[in-house]
Amino acid sequence: MSCSLLEFCRLQELKTVRDYLFQSQKNEPVEEKNQTENDVSWETSEWESAWDSGENKEEETTSATKVEEEPTEQRAPWLQDCVVSLSPCSDLLVVAREQKAVFLSAKWRTDDGGREEMTLAVSWTGTLSTDEGECVSSSICIPLASQKRSSTGRPDWTCVVVGFTSGYVRFYTENGVLLLAQLLHEDPVLRLKCRTYEIPRHPGVTEQHEELSILYPASMVTIDGFSLFQSLRACKNQVARVFASMHSAAAAGSDVIQPPPLAYKKWGLQDMDTIVDHCSVGVMTLCVFDQMKNASILGGFHASVKGNPPAMSQYVTVGGGPYTGFYYAVEGSSQPLLSHVALAVASKLTSALFSAASGWLGWNKHKNEEEVQKQKPKVEPATPLTIRFGLPDSRRHGESICLSPCNTLAGVTDDFGRVTLLDLARGVAIRMWKGYRDAQLGWLQVPEERVDRELSPSASHPRRHALFLVIYAPRRGILEVWGMQHGPRVGAFTVGKHCRLLYAGYRLMGVNSVTSKGWQLHTQQVCLLDPITGALRTVNIPFHLALSDKKSERAKDMHLLKKLTTLLRSREVEPDILESEAKSALLDIKHPAIKKQALESLLSNKNAPVSCLANITSALYDTLKQQDPDEVDPALQQLCSSQLKLLQLYSDIQQLHSAADTETCPENEESLEGIEEELSRVGPTLQRYAQLTTRPSVSFAQDSPNSLLPAQAFLSQMECTEGEELRVIRGSETQWNQLGNFMFWGCLCGKSPLHQMCDTLQQAGISPQQLLSLLLSVWLQREKEVLQKPEETVKNLHTLLIALSNMKGAVEDSWDPQSISPWWQQVRTTCIQSHNAAAALLAAFVAHRATKASITSRADSKFQSEWEAVSLELEQWLVCVRQLEDVLVLQTLLLVPPPQGATGGAAPQCSIKTLLEGGTGGIADSISKWVFRHNLAPERLKEILQKKEEADEKLEQKSGEGKEPEEGNQEDTDRTAELLVAVCQRFPHSLSPDLLSAHCCWEYVVQWNKDPEEGQYLWCAVEHLKLVSSPHIQLGISAMMWSTFIVKRFSAAAYLMEKVGKAPKDRLCRRDVGMGDKAVTSFLGCCVQLLQILMEADSAVEEVSAPELSMEEAWCGAEGPGVSG
Repeated sequence: MSCSLLEFCRLQELKTVRDYLFQSQKNEPVEEKNQTENDVSWETSEWESAWDSGENKEEETTSATKVEEEPTEQRAPWLQDCVVSLSPCSDLLVVAREQKAVFLSAKWRTDDGGREEMTLAVSWTGTLSTDEGECVSSSICIPLASQKRSSTGRPDWTCVVVGFTSGYVRFYTENGVLLLAQLLHEDPVLRLKCRTYEIPRHPGVTEQHEELSILYPASMVTIDGFSLFQSLRACKNQVARVFASMHSAAAAGSDVIQPPPLAYKKWGLQDMDTIVDHCSVGVMTLCVFDQMKNASILGGFHASVKGNPPAMSQYVTVGGGPYTGFYYAVEGSSQPLLSHVALAVASKLTSALFSAASGWLGWNKHKNEEEVQKQKPKVEPATPLTIRFGLPDSRRHGESICLSPCNTLAGVTDDFGRVTLLDLARGVAIRMWKGYRDAQLGWLQVPEERVDRELSPSASHPRRHALFLVIYAPRRGILEVWGMQHGPRVGAFTVGKHCRLLYAGYRLMGVNSVTSKGWQLHTQQVCLLDPITGALRTVNIPFHLALSDKKSERAKDMHLLKKLTTLLRSREVEPDILESEAKSALLDIKHPAIKKQALESLLSNKNAPVSCLANITSALYDTLKQQDPDEVDPALQQLCSSQLKLLQLYSDIQQLHSAADTETCPENEESLEGIEEELSRVGPTLQRYAQLTTRPSVSFAQDSPNSLLPAQAFLSQMECTEGEELRVIRGSETQWNQLGNFMFWGCLCGKSPLHQMCDTLQQAGISPQQLLSLLLSVWLQREKEVLQKPEETVKNLHTLLIALSNMKGAVEDSWDPQSISPWWQQVRTTCIQSHNAAAALLAAFVAHRATKASITSRADSKFQSEWEAVSLELEQWLVCVRQLEDVLVLQTLLLVPPPQGATGGAAPQCSIKTLLEGGTGGIADSISKWVFRHNLAPERLKEILQKKEEADEKLEQKSGEGKEPEEGNQEDTDRTAELLVAVCQRFPHSLSPDLLSAHCCWEYVVQWNKDPEEGQYLWCAVEHLKLVSSPHIQLGISAMMWSTFIVKRFSAAAYLMEKVGKAPKDRLCRRDVGMGDKAVTSFLGCCVQLLQILMEADSAVEEVSAPELSMEEAWCGAEGPGVSG
């Protein structure tokens, strides 16, 4: 692990932000005119549009985050001319220039890979200044903590504080609504800085109070954080109350609640020529020696010393004459001032009402507005504060100061291109860097990793923290990270020359020692904003980099790990050199956690051969065994042992696949006698099924099932359990099939020894259940290859299945053949759920014969009789085989491609599970969809069903003949008709002529309802309805058709014709009925026939008994919606 830059967010619409802030001068008069109209209009007042703009912008900022390539002249460092501030929670960014500002709020979106990523999109744009000539000079974003008990550390809302050149400090919401404005000094605001509560890491450390400090050219104002937090909450609540009631008739100012006043202190900073930046260190207490030293220097030899050292607030300023100044304000020397908080929203609303009323009555509202603007609040005088001491350097002028999180160090930049590190407690400069002109500073405080702390002997001590200084040099385009106080440079990154380093130096306001317990404050310390790409990145620094001296073993280990990672990434290294270098680096690493990380990265590398991995792991394992057992990490030793076992298994499987000799299994040929008869019986259907499934398709070489499984993929899918057994990790379906191909496909093709493979896998400790699942997944996935040589692959599957079932733990020794075996139930469940009908049927044939042979052998050993054993297991297999044969014929029919020009759609995949879940009408429903897809005419369907009845009569006379359609040199239509007849013969009850016609009728009327212009669909539905012989089914279907699809359109057509008095035109028909005039004519003709069928069926119901609907015996377990009718 080394120092790194991590992108965690990306800005959207950067070009829009730049164009808005840097608009040409010719557009400004138009904007001023619009702003004047907005101020006059009550409906579009400034604060109301600001409040609503957040919601409107959300709909407008859904564009992609790709940054367009811009010309070189547009890539000027425009961001350096703006005032930029980022919330510590990284959920709000403010970019301001002169009078304008843009607020960007956080939004989450899903990228192309399906991952959630955070973006900052424009949520508000507008003008912040209200006085003429004032500009934005500084801004910060302060997140306010939620006061709810269920809060976990996320902010309730974020307040934007903006300082202006007029001296005003204004507070806004995230939507640009002005909360309050304060004029505490009439000079321009130079800097705004905030300090929030931090949990003390050590006992005895003084808790620092929250405050907001405002720097002016010769004075400084500090606002108490608690007072500011309460005032902002009250103003925010008033905003919500006014916004909710702004459209009511009551006066807006009648329920204004006055917020508490702001408590602040104002100091006049003396004895310094120019001040450009500052930092408020906080309250400190001197030790007794420093107290006596200061008393003697200030009061002379006879100065008196108090018994208790006074608490003082320390302030450090930078500028000129002196270069750095240290100020100390004794607590209690100045009483805090109270500022009257004027609610900006309430006063603006009241003035807007007053202005509107003045306009109604004809008063001169412009005069009133000018009088209001002339009234400025009273400005309190500053309390003089003399400088205690400074760092004099007449030629050097400070530019900025950045306070460290621990409040003991500060970084100062100057106009000489130097960065100076100050020790604030002693008031001295302890380090200086040169060559950093216009540098930007930030701090990172990194806690020690918990794992390392728990392994250390002083685990009871509090966690250590390392401090790093981040320096961004825009002239060189480099970002550097330095260890404190005299540490080396631990990281350097080449970044753009126009970036901005954003360092807040504070967290959430409103937190205290009670409310912060159990909170997880998600804040970023340092962020780098690139205006060209819009990327917002943070610096990630491991704690151990603070320990990077010559004696640090961890730093050396990290160097070796980095060296090993670089070696593994290189693709031009010879295997021998790679093995020697990697082995040397791995054995030289001392820390167990880093050694484990190095071994894992080595085993996951795709460039390293298997022999290299095995040799290195074996060498490491031998080294660990020679060490003292108390000093060896058990997890590392267990990792080496398990990975060695997996690598050996991988090599053994590879050797078996490359073996030239194969084995024969004469002992299993007896149980294969019945399978050949079954294969010959379903052979024609299998051939037809194979022809329909073998179609050209595009695939990638790396996705081919014939590609060799890499060792890294094999290791990632296997793991060792505590009992020295192997367990396959069930990942994605593709990974599972790849592993199954690697183990069993060579055996199924007859290219690898079957029994040796099973023995190897059994000795490795893989459970038979997982091996069975892998075998079946390969068999079902590679259905096309299986059907090319069904006899050979079936024999090999039979051998493998017998070998797996004979493994220990497969079939229980106590299994009673009269009960269901979990082993064979697993095979049956896989076949039932599979959509590959042919492969599932062949697997069922094999499993059925294997089960029968197993039961027979158990019965012979138990009874020694010639009676055939009857088992519940065999009955389950008979039902399963029957169902799979039905599914095969049905799936073969569904795979028949429709004629060109017919209504398309992919052929549905069916299985036993889907048919059972489809209910008693599921089979007829799938055939009706097939009839619609093939556009099979009702008369043609009637002819095919008549052929089926004739075939049934012949079958009764010649019961010995098979039911499968014979192959011949016939046309495709005749072969399709034979397939349909075969399906109807296998489902005599579910596909009876009445039920099939009823489902076809319903399918056509549903499709007509989707496209009423296709009148042919409704006509086919009526024709299919006529083919139904049962009046009960006819009545039910016609009534449902009428009430569901017909009656509304029929009523609309009748009302339209009555209204017009003649045949309506095409436009009126489309408007009222939803179809053209020709379609309405066809529709009404079908309605006449439908009403005729309905009337005849209603009269014939009483004369005919209701039909009894039944299911085939093998499909009685259907659990779904019943047949309609």
